[in-house]
Amino acid sequence: MSFIPSRLRCGTIIFSATLCLLIGWLTASSAPGKFDLEILRLIGGFASHHQWFADIARLGSFAGNVSIRVACILVTFVVMLFLRDRAGAIFVLVAPLGGWAFFSFLKCLINRPRPLIFFHLDHVSGASFPSGHSTNTMIVYPVVALLIRRHGGGTWWIYLSIAIALFVGFSRIALAVHWPSDVLGGWTAGFAWLLICCQIWDRWAIKGNTVSPLLDKNPLSSTVNNYEQDPR
Repeated sequence: MSFIPSRLRCGTIIFSATLCLLIGWLTASSAPGKFDLEILRLIGGFASHHQWFADIARLGSFAGNVSIRVACILVTFVVMLFLRDRAGAIFVLVAPLGGWAFFSFLKCLINRPRPLIFFHLDHVSGASFPSGHSTNTMIVYPVVALLIRRHGGGTWWIYLSIAIALFVGFSRIALAVHWPSDVLGGWTAGFAWLLICCQIWDRWAIKGNTVSPLLDKNPLSSTVNNYEQDPR
């Protein structure tokens, strides 16, 4: 990944996963702390008293809805098949769905109650940690962006996808449906899962030599060559 050098990638995965587990352990074993309470009162309170800010937050939350994420996955899947990138089509299904299944189980396991300081400005169900919107958008949008870059798009797509995931997470705090630590845990969990999936892809690519590493600087070149040699 061009924005994370390969020598730092393993450390980034370990740091993100450890931070997520630490936050999860703290949230499961104690009541919301000063960090959660003060930030939620500041951001959620502002949204509760300013309709325009709440509307912006709802827009951000909408970008993280299940229907939008599924649509992005399916459209990308079809495009990858059209481009004859079978590996990319598999990746855009397996990485997000695997992350969704794992972190949904983690959410049920921790079973943290949602904040009740303010009236919820969005319809919610289920437990609070980690934030599903934050976790899944940090997986889905960067996966799509990486595949866009793989087929000639710029690296700025990756930064845009991460910015969207950050905006979605922030919106969940503003709507008073998640504690800040839920969102922080979701971001770190999603980012760790994303990097793990990319590492698995690259190891598979290097061993099998059938697809180009997803995180290459020029990711499409070797894939094109492979298709030229094997038109199947």
